[in-house]
Amino acid sequence: MDDCQSIVKQAFDDKVLRNAIGLNSANSININRLLAQICYYFEAVAQLNICQRENLVISVPCGNFGNLTAGLLANALGLPIKPFIVATNANDTVPRYLKTKYWTPKQTNSNVSNSMDVSIPNNWLCIEYLFKV
Repeated sequence: MDDCQSIVKQAFDDKVLRNAIGLNSANSININRLLAQICYYFEAVAQLNICQRENLVISVPCGNFGNLTAGLLANALGLPIKPFIVATNANDTVPRYLKTKYWTPKQTNSNVSNSMDVSIPNNWLCIEYLFKV
């Protein structure tokens, strides 16, 4: 996934290409994807009763951290979520960073859930900026 994200970023940085073909993206680096995911959180919570809403804890599998970004934005918009539980696989750059305060991405490891195979999660910078992590 890191290699794919790198190619997408290069394409978006190429103004001629971007304008020539009307380049767009449906991955989590596009705010439109995050806006849709925010709605998913609100829809899920709307299906819960009051007691369940008051004790809501959400577990989020994270690769590029887009889903977590959307959940945190939903929470900032007033959705009553207590803590988030964040899961990563062997591509654990963020947990290691939070523990050591050193950003040291490793080579991406392939795992069963390839959507989580991201060693340099693009959305982590958004989380840090928006939420002062």
